[in-house]
Amino acid sequence: MKNHPNPDDNKSVRKIILSTALITFFILIPSVSIFAWPEDKDYGFPENYEIRMQLREIITAPTGDVLNSREKNYPQQSGRSRVKYDVKTQNDSFYMLFINEKDYCYPVYSSGTYIIRRNLDDGKFSQIKVFLKNDSECFVRIYPDNDRAVLELNIYGKLIYSGINLPYSFSDVLVLPFADIIKSTAGIIDWDLIFPDRYSISSDSKMILLDEIRRELPKLSDEDDGALDADGEFRFIENLEIMETPGFNCSGFVKWVADSIYAGLTGKYMGIRELKEKFLDLRGNRWSARYENERDPYFGLDWTRNIATEIRSVWKHEESGYESADVTSVPWADYVEDVGFPIGELKTIMYYLAVTEPSALYLASVNIPWGEGPVLRQHVHTAVLLPSIRNRDDFDDVILERNFESNTESLEKRYPGAYVHLVRIEVPSVVRLPQLVNEEGLGDRNLFRR
Repeated sequence: MKNHPNPDDNKSVRKIILSTALITFFILIPSVSIFAWPEDKDYGFPENYEIRMQLREIITAPTGDVLNSREKNYPQQSGRSRVKYDVKTQNDSFYMLFINEKDYCYPVYSSGTYIIRRNLDDGKFSQIKVFLKNDSECFVRIYPDNDRAVLELNIYGKLIYSGINLPYSFSDVLVLPFADIIKSTAGIIDWDLIFPDRYSISSDSKMILLDEIRRELPKLSDEDDGALDADGEFRFIENLEIMETPGFNCSGFVKWVADSIYAGLTGKYMGIRELKEKFLDLRGNRWSARYENERDPYFGLDWTRNIATEIRSVWKHEESGYESADVTSVPWADYVEDVGFPIGELKTIMYYLAVTEPSALYLASVNIPWGEGPVLRQHVHTAVLLPSIRNRDDFDDVILERNFESNTESLEKRYPGAYVHLVRIEVPSVVRLPQLVNEEGLGDRNLFRR
């Protein structure tokens, strides 16, 4: 009788082979490079690895050959944009640039640009710089580290990740798709924060409000201590007397913007008197307490907090605490109680908030050391922040002040070394921005009506 193989024996053999293969696989392949990777996700990052691979011999050539190489524009077979290759020298280094075409131009500081740096004296590679967005302050740097590569990541001038070991040699990183870098670091870097889906972070109501404010800005008069009261009259904030010449200071302007939200919820404006309330037991110290009447060092903080909590109370139909709307927790930034965040980190913070809280605007209270005998930290200026992201690569750090629009760079130039305290206000679907009117018979004092 012919002996037939036992099927169970074959299963056992297959199990042994499979187990051996898996053990070998685990030993030979670093777990971080495979098992930490999620499913492939297309972040829409503009690649140029085809051209870097095509020019690999030039990239690694002796210094003289690289410096003699010519600038040239290359098409990519994948249908991606064309890529410009160029070589520049500066100080003791030379740079190989791979710049993606954007709107028929080749801007260096644009998403996807690779800049490979080598030393002039010995030709050794020192770093790769890859721009993540259309901004010179958003990039990764990749350094050689023996036979491996190490990555750090900057967003709007702030180093937020560093010392990240890549599962590749530096020579391989020179020509790898950036998508491979993303996949290999997905367990460490929050790439959804770096490349957000603009549809999930859009806020139509906030953008509509911003457009309306922009239309009204040229019409706004600038007057010290001026604000619109609950009855539609312009009054001085300090004594509540009616103003002969109507207009806003920074605090009045902030209230006017917030009133558009409050009016949308209640049909009326907030009162000045209520917004001036001081919570001496919740902020300040024994040094500042004796100067509350003379210098009012925490006015901007009280004003913005009171506005935010007033809106929260009518929206949520519950009592809101004095500090309930504070922005206190932001990665990579340290919050100081009643002071806020360093102004130099404000752009990165606004970017984070634009991604994570897209439907909110923020009232800012700028504070600096102020005065003599003694020097106190004083809240000297208020503003409205409306951060937004138009697409994965373009971020708008919009700041509105009194009767003009600015940004973080402008604010920092005017208040170097300051801190900025933030409170959040969600923008509802319905807002009622107090409009300027020019009808006869209303009188000079009533330029705004409900």
